[in-house]
Amino acid sequence: MRLFKGVGMTLHAVLHENAKAFPDRTWLRYESAQWSYADGDMITSRIAAWLMGLGIRAGDRVALLFTNCPELVFCYFACFKIGAVAVPLNTRFRTTELIYAINHSGAVLLVGQHDLCAPLLEARAQLPHLAEIAIADTGTFATLPCEVVVELPMVGESQLAVLMYTSGTTAKPKGVMHSHGTLKRQSENFLAVLGTIVYAQTLVSLPLCHMAAFSIFLLSATEAGGTVTILPRFEPGAVLRSIGENRITYAGGMPVMINAMINCPDAGTYDLSSLRVFVGGGDCVPLELQNRFRELFGVVVDELCGMTEVIYCNQPLNLGERRPGSIGKPFGDVRIRLEDADGNEVAVGEVGEIVVHSGAVTLGYWNDPENTKAALKRGGMHTGDLAWRDADGFLWFAGRSKEIIIRGGSNISPGEVEDVLYTHPAVDEVGVVGVPCTELGQRVRAYVALKPGARATDKDLMDWAARKIAAYKVPESIVFLATLPKGSTGKVLRTALRDHASNERNPKQSSFA
Repeated sequence: MRLFKGVGMTLHAVLHENAKAFPDRTWLRYESAQWSYADGDMITSRIAAWLMGLGIRAGDRVALLFTNCPELVFCYFACFKIGAVAVPLNTRFRTTELIYAINHSGAVLLVGQHDLCAPLLEARAQLPHLAEIAIADTGTFATLPCEVVVELPMVGESQLAVLMYTSGTTAKPKGVMHSHGTLKRQSENFLAVLGTIVYAQTLVSLPLCHMAAFSIFLLSATEAGGTVTILPRFEPGAVLRSIGENRITYAGGMPVMINAMINCPDAGTYDLSSLRVFVGGGDCVPLELQNRFRELFGVVVDELCGMTEVIYCNQPLNLGERRPGSIGKPFGDVRIRLEDADGNEVAVGEVGEIVVHSGAVTLGYWNDPENTKAALKRGGMHTGDLAWRDADGFLWFAGRSKEIIIRGGSNISPGEVEDVLYTHPAVDEVGVVGVPCTELGQRVRAYVALKPGARATDKDLMDWAARKIAAYKVPESIVFLATLPKGSTGKVLRTALRDHASNERNPKQSSFA
């Protein structure tokens, strides 16, 4: 395996070079089928020629609407080969959100699965800039001509490669812009720290329309010359089986997925001994979940932290000492300043906003100069995430600037309270938010989903928390729900919980429709 650092190297050039270096090595595995690097390079060139035949040119946006499948991967690389901009659409978006993303991006072509595209075919009149909708179900690309008869254009690493739309929980989704260069820098950061051998057998069960699965799994594994096993969706039993059967070396998941794997029937019977690294991200992974995962599977969860705009912190094997609960240290070319509201760097032990400096940082937001200017001010990416740094340089996540609860002048991190409640044996899911309060500014409320068949009262959970954290952090009210609201990435939506807490009159009887 090798790491490409050639000047001007693009994402598709890496695939092409690997196809020449080890043509027969398996690149993608999906269900019972597999494709070598040579297969992948040939198929993506055919699709690139097909796209050019449809009139797609460099700079054109091509919307992609697929669940996890090889066709999505092939379309990504075909777009890269002709300098088109891939716009992966979140399959959990509602039709109105899909229409917004397509129109906002100015996409001229939509390629996707029939079942996912059907609502957009019906809403065709609301997509005035879209020239065509092309249905590409499983096997569609096998019918393309075998010979590529067009000359592919020159593409540079500074060219825009992807527009990835955020979930838009507080406003309209934003189109995060990444070039070949920023994405390649992201891959190189991970490969430089983890080493290429970690990517020998990579499992993708996270959605490939999101940055983590796309960048640090698919693109990094491709650059390392590894094999990528794709699952159509996350299902805990399927993930555990695949790790054992395919001797997976690198995998990961969000807290909700880690929780599902732990609670999967007969979880302890699966063999995860091949794993070199298992990363947890998307939100802070409660220590209780990390401990239970390690005890059950013998595998440590390495937390990473980041966003669609840039993934900036990780705690992998070869950074040395782990600090349970820490998000680790910056890696690769990443440099982090923790800043106060005035842009001053805070002292060790003090909480500040994480500001990232890296070649992997987004170019900005598509057609959104105001948000771009706010996010990229003073030369760094202002994440809105809060952290403090210990004397050894490890970072400790302290929440998001809009999520910190201020009770009577004291700052409370929702994640800290959630960590404590997760240790209760009856608790399955937790979301902690601040409730408006005239006297104190805010009070602490926890929304809790219990495990099937488990029992616990609000007093049980409050007493549990009171034994582990300071009194002012203990929830003053607890609302029990069958399940907590989640966003498109599976994270618990604290925004929805805050709205619920602000608007409802009788918290113990209200629910999420």
